[in-house]
Amino acid sequence: MEPKRKLKGVHQMEPSWKRVNMSELMDSLAKDMFGRTRTGAITANECVECGGPATDFRDELSQKEYTISGLCQSCQDKVWG
Repeated sequence: MEPKRKLKGVHQMEPSWKRVNMSELMDSLAKDMFGRTRTGAITANECVECGGPATDFRDELSQKEYTISGLCQSCQDKVWG
C-alpha cells in the first residue's frame, strides 16, 4: 500500500458540486448518521464520519473522493479497502 502524503495546495477544501436537492439529502443523512453535515465537514477539512482531520491523502484520486464523500483517507480505506 502506498504511504499517505500531504498533497501540496491543500487548504480549505470545497465539496464537489451537487444539485441542491442531492446536497441537502446527503447533508441530512450525514447529520443523522455522524452528527455533522458533509458540506460542513469538507469545508472544515474534517472527516464526516470520524471527525478527524482530512488533510493527508494517498493520491489525488483519494483527495477528489474526499470532496465527494467527505471521508478522510483512513475512513476511505475502511470502506474501499
